[in-house]
Amino acid sequence: MSVKKIALFIDADNISAKFGKQIIDTLGSRGEIFIRRIYGNWEKTILHGWNECILNLSLRAVQQPDFAAGKNATDMSLTIDAMDVLYGGQAEIFALVSNDSDFTPLVIRLREAGMKIIGMGNANASNSFRVACHEFIDLDAPTKIEAPLEPKKKVSSSIQLNLFTDDPKPSTQILSKTSTPLQVQPVEKISVPIAVNPKVISISDKKLQQIHDVLHESAKAHADKDGFSLLNNARADLRDKNFGFTVKDFGYAQLTDFMVAFPKLYKLRHDEEGKFISYHCLTDKSESSDKLQAIHDVLNEAANLHRDEEGFAGLTWAGSMLGQKNLSIKGSGHSTLSKFVAAFPNLYEVKGSGGTISYRCLTCKPVSSDKLQAIHNVLRETAKAYRDAKGFTNLGNAGTALASKNLSIKGFGHSTLSKFVAAFPNLYELRDNSYRCR
Repeated sequence: MSVKKIALFIDADNISAKFGKQIIDTLGSRGEIFIRRIYGNWEKTILHGWNECILNLSLRAVQQPDFAAGKNATDMSLTIDAMDVLYGGQAEIFALVSNDSDFTPLVIRLREAGMKIIGMGNANASNSFRVACHEFIDLDAPTKIEAPLEPKKKVSSSIQLNLFTDDPKPSTQILSKTSTPLQVQPVEKISVPIAVNPKVISISDKKLQQIHDVLHESAKAHADKDGFSLLNNARADLRDKNFGFTVKDFGYAQLTDFMVAFPKLYKLRHDEEGKFISYHCLTDKSESSDKLQAIHDVLNEAANLHRDEEGFAGLTWAGSMLGQKNLSIKGSGHSTLSKFVAAFPNLYEVKGSGGTISYRCLTCKPVSSDKLQAIHNVLRETAKAYRDAKGFTNLGNAGTALASKNLSIKGFGHSTLSKFVAAFPNLYELRDNSYRCR
């Protein structure tokens, strides 16, 4: 029997260095760890405990500086490298060491590619991350392995997930206790990882929003004086709706897992036995499905307008267009636009190079191009009428021509005509304040 080739990725920000040798020893009995990478901002004093492990365990330390105060870019860097290894085709098993739910969509994507995923972490590990792996190894109790499953065949389709949260430990942040335990239906502990549901759920179907709407309606109808409503009421209300789908279709084993994944929408409360019994909505109404769809529409439009030959567009274009249309991802549970996009692996593919993040729309339909085509027509007509000996035309002439025909570049993500022209390098060559049609 050939030795399995294992690609190991460690999130140093979320795992203590005391587990270093244990990680290597545990995985070493399962195959050859031919890739051993650990990610973090090594300028941080708190990570210096990993130095001995890096030297003695042959770990490759990947430096990832924090691009913004209070944030780290480790998640995205690790995700990009893991996808590169996947496309390299050498790895048979991926081992991801972290407690962070942000890696759940990566696990789902690797599973879809037919890879076996071993997750490793401790008691703080996100439940959504645990159950997405084929096998999860608790580093606090190394002899106990949670229900390993045999590697599954590649699934041809995928589902949407919204599992990213700003806080890697939501379960410790959102819980409070009641003084009197209530008699409610017990919440069973999840012990078997869920399989990727082959059913494709389109964002346009608004099924996710229907669940949020029922949860908010139920909370409003059954809330106590503190604003908390029993989870059993929400379960009953969802059953009464008879939608034909449940939270399991979105990758969550039970309703509490679904609500934990949205810490900006819900606060959960448990009894003295630690069982979730009630919840409180943190917003007056659920995240607007129209707003969510509007964000995806802008991402679609930006991808169509600014894609390169491979279909990738810079994420900054999408951010600019969202700003122009007064749209924001705030309240969606994602701290950055890159995390928002990465949370929908069946809608978008993300890559990064030199600090620049790009995305490709996997299901986007072509946007209406009538107005866009009219602008390009005017640019070509103006170039033909006013070009100099080298074929260049002053952009001022094009701007005047567009104004005379009541055409504007507003709404296309560009603040100036020169930036609009520069966004189409296959159509135009830009020089100073002039352009030439290719």
